[in-house]
Formats: sequence, C-alpha cells, structure tokens
Amino acid sequence: MSDRAWRIRPRVVLVACVLTTAALSLVFVASRRFLRGQLALELPADRAAALAADFDLAFLAAAVLAIAATAGLALLLASRAARAVLMLRRGVLARASGGSLTGSGSRIAELGAIERAVERMAADFENVAADLRVERDDAGRLVESVSEGLVLVSDGGRVLEVNGAARTLLGLPDACRGRLLISMVRHPALRSVLERAQEEMPLAEEIAFDERRLLVHVRPTDGGEPGRTGVRTVLTFVDLTELRRLEGVRRDFVANVSHELKTPLTSIQGYVETLLSDDLPRDTERQFLDVVRANTQRLRSLVDDLLDLSRLDSGGWRPVLQPVDAAAVARAAWDELEPRARTRGILFECAEGAGRVHADPDALRQILLNLFDNAIRHTPPGGRIRVDIAPAGAASEDLVTVSVEDTGAGIPAEALPRIFERFFRVDPARSRSEGGTGLGLSIVKHLTEAMGGDVSAASTIGRGTTIRVRLRSA
Repeated sequence: MSDRAWRIRPRVVLVACVLTTAALSLVFVASRRFLRGQLALELPADRAAALAADFDLAFLAAAVLAIAATAGLALLLASRAARAVLMLRRGVLARASGGSLTGSGSRIAELGAIERAVERMAADFENVAADLRVERDDAGRLVESVSEGLVLVSDGGRVLEVNGAARTLLGLPDACRGRLLISMVRHPALRSVLERAQEEMPLAEEIAFDERRLLVHVRPTDGGEPGRTGVRTVLTFVDLTELRRLEGVRRDFVANVSHELKTPLTSIQGYVETLLSDDLPRDTERQFLDVVRANTQRLRSLVDDLLDLSRLDSGGWRPVLQPVDAAAVARAAWDELEPRARTRGILFECAEGAGRVHADPDALRQILLNLFDNAIRHTPPGGRIRVDIAPAGAASEDLVTVSVEDTGAGIPAEALPRIFERFFRVDPARSRSEGGTGLGLSIVKHLTEAMGGDVSAASTIGRGTTIRVRLRSA
C-alpha cells in the first residue's frame, strides 16, 4: 500500500457524523431564532413569519442537497470498496487454486493488510504441503522398498493400500485398491487366516502358500477391537521360504557331518579294540593299523574341509587378488598329487596358452588341488587329465576359463546340478572308499565366487567330466 492510503475507522466516522448532525441542528436552531428575533424588530410579524418560513425551506433544501451529496459520496466509496473486496476474493480463490494473488488495487489499508496476511498464510500452507508431500513420497518409497508384503484393508475387508512385495507374494493385480482382499485370494490356508482375523487380532500364523512359506501378521492400526466399524487392519506377509530352506540345509549338514564322522570313528574303535583284546599275528596287526591310519587321515581331511568351509561362510577369509600365472599354479598343484596319479598310470597335460588371471594364489592352488584330487579318484587307470586355460569368449573378453577335463566314468545328467552341494556324492560308496569327503567341489565353488568368478560342470557318461572355473583376466 502507498503512503496515500487511507484507513477506515468505523467508530471515528460514526462519531463525526453524530457531531456534524448535532452541530448542524444547533446552527439551524440558533440561526432560526436569531433570524426571527432580527426580523421581529424590523418587520411586521406576518412579513417576518414569511421570511422565516422561506429560510426554513431554503435550509431544508440545503440539508437535503447535503444529505444527497453525502449519500452519493458514500455510495461511491462503498462501490470502490466492494469492487476492491471482489477483486481480493478472486485473487484469494486464484491463490487457493495454485495461482498468484493479484492485488485489489485499492488504497484501503485494511484490504492491503488482508492481502498480505492471505499471501503469508498461502506461503505457509505451501511450505507445509511441500513438507507433507516429501514425507508422503519418502514413506511411499520406504513401503515399496521393503521385502515384506504390506496390505492395509478397511473394516469391510477392502484393500486401501498395498505395496509391490504383497502384489508379488499374493499374486494381486495392479488395480486391486477398493476390492475385497478375500475375493482376490484363492489359497484356502490364507483365506482361513483372513476370515479368522475378522474376529481375532492381533494374529500371527505361518502357512504354506504354493511352494513358499509365509508368516502372516494381522493387527489393527489403532489398537481397536476387531470387527468394530472404522478399524482398519494391517496385514504383513513375510516370506520365510529361504530361511526354512537354509534351516533344512543346516539340519542336513549336521546329519551328514555326524554320519561322516561316525563311520571312520566306528571303524577305528573296532580295529583298536581288536588289537587290544586279541593276540594277532604281526601281519594282521599291520593291516589293522593301516586301516586305522587311513580312517584317521580321512577324519583329518574331513575336519580340514569343514574348517575351510567355516572360514568361507563366516567371512573369516578374504582373497588377496593379484595377477597369477594359472598354468604355473596348475603344474605346481599337480606335482603334489603326481605320485598318486603315477601309481594309476594317469597322464597329465597342461595347455601352454595365455592364462594370467586376477586371483588369490593360495585359493587358486586349493581349487586345482581339489579338482585334480576328484579327477584322479574318478579316472580309471591309464586315463588322462588335461588343463586348458583360455579366454572365456567374445562375450566375456575380461574373463579367463580354467578347465580341468578327465576321462573318467562321467556324471549322470540328473546329478550334475547337485555336484557342488555339500556332502553330495554321485557314488557314495566309491567316494568314501577312496577317501573323499564330499566337500571338495563345494569348497571350489565358494573359493571361486569369493574371487568374483563362477564355476560350472559338463559331463558325458563314459567319456569324462569337465569342470570350468572362470576368473577375471589380469
């Protein structure tokens, strides 16, 4: 507002009008009495009365004109004020719709103060709305990012909000808001939980859902009684499939370890008791002691492999990656096992191609030792073991494949995907008789993945098996 703006003071205007009316009345009465007194002294009574009447008429006409002028001025001011208020109203509506507040153009100070107050209030509301939008968007992203399924339903069982994890777990359509949840769920176990939740909350139950295991939590949002009007319900779905699978793996692992340890220990105990209780010939004693030593070595190998797997699983081992000549490491690893291979007449070949990889030397050596050990045990006398080191291919120019190929009996196709599992054996009896722990290929997989690579296998019955380890080239 400019400095020329004027301020409406209703009480001041009212007092001014009253005082002006009183003053005019006093002036009128005094003037009339004075005029009558003067006329009475100078003129006859009838002539004085006529002049006084004319004065009254003139004064009345002047008063009427003054009142008319005042009314006209008041109407003009009221019209301008009404027009300014109307423009202010339009501006406020435009501001509420997201536009800008256009000024009324009036010089009335009160309207200017209202404009400033409305603009300040609108700015405050915009800031609050912006903060609420940020909080809403953050909450939405947070809900969408969690792996647990979240569904908010009304007291009538209709879906109000749902996140992506719940849609995936329950197979809900994208346009599921407003629809009855129980009508979109066909699984009987989940339908039973939802029906019971209408009378019993909070509720937590684990169910089998197709091939998954789900933990379903049902609870009211405000702690109200189930079934009461207006109480909305939150359903949380936690996928326990992987956890239950890991628990099964752990149980199987403990059972396998117990069995693997019990077998050689039982053998050792039996032979030692026989040696202590009977007077055996020297050759028989030597034979029994050889069996005890073999079972002791088997126990040591099993414990060593278990310790290696434990370090890998717990993160206690970290690879120290550096450029390594894979061919040189392969030949050094073979030298350690060459006496065993020579007694079986197994030949070894190592390709001389370029083969520098980015790996941990000790880890690569252990990988090759395990692969060579497996190959020797499963390759018949007179067989061959070959190592090839070459780029992985055009699609993986930064990878090098280290392949260990044998001419053994091969692995059946149905068993091939499981050979990297712990304690899995294609031929358990033969593997145990030859000292295998069933953990070698599992260690190979863990070591390879720890170095950022991967491992795969291919086999043909009667022609042999090839294990391929891919690592980054150096």
